[in-house]
Amino acid sequence: MTKWLVAGTDQRLKLANDLLLAAGLTSQYIAADSFDEQLKQMLIDERPDHLLLPLLPMEPCIPADYLKEGCSVYTGQSSAQWRQELSKKGIRHINYLQDEQFIWKNAQLTAEAFVHVFYEQTKRQIAGKQFYIAGFGRVGKAIAHTLHQLQAKVIIAARSDEQLAEAHMLGYGTQRLTERTEFSRGYLVNTIPAQWLRADQTGTVHVFDVSSAPGCLKHGESSEYYTIHLKLPGKHFPEDAAAVLADAVLRMSIDERGTRCLKENESD
Repeated sequence: MTKWLVAGTDQRLKLANDLLLAAGLTSQYIAADSFDEQLKQMLIDERPDHLLLPLLPMEPCIPADYLKEGCSVYTGQSSAQWRQELSKKGIRHINYLQDEQFIWKNAQLTAEAFVHVFYEQTKRQIAGKQFYIAGFGRVGKAIAHTLHQLQAKVIIAARSDEQLAEAHMLGYGTQRLTERTEFSRGYLVNTIPAQWLRADQTGTVHVFDVSSAPGCLKHGESSEYYTIHLKLPGKHFPEDAAAVLADAVLRMSIDERGTRCLKENESD
């Protein structure tokens, strides 16, 4: 009997465990974001075949010695050193943040959650307002599309010629992002996971940062007009976010079994 174990305090992980159970799988849940005695004992007692972990790395991480040889570990961010440790023990590591379907579905949830945050914080409508979006990756594209549908004026700020050209083709305004770029009016939505922004570049423009910690403000900078919003899908749409996560790991587990069987057949 194949066993799953889901760990993490993020509500979407608990709900993902419920979805695994509803799919007829044997699964247990533990609210742990770090390797503690309770998680250690559960790993020893249950010996799970599949382990689903949070988006952010566990601190401290799980020692590979406590994991079943041949098991599969599904994570978001993780250190190269830990992944190497797993590999040496014959443990498969799968990063669901690299799955395209998960990335795009999560980006759409992030875009809708941002709209909720904007309404909640500003008490203003979106139609007719100007929004700069820093970065034009999946999340940037999803937010731009959502705001455009709500009749906002969208300006994409990016360094890449390719991203600026694509944004222009899609009908958005564009602005090349440099260290001297200033944002004079409207709102700025940051999707770039790097500390690139100085407070004097934005003045009184409200900055909504939907990227990862520590945010886009350069080290030592601060602004009363800056807010950071982490894990938006899990906070605002936990059930939908859980469904996206559960679908991703189940699909990846099926793909992984198929790949493993193919390799075994080729070696016979």
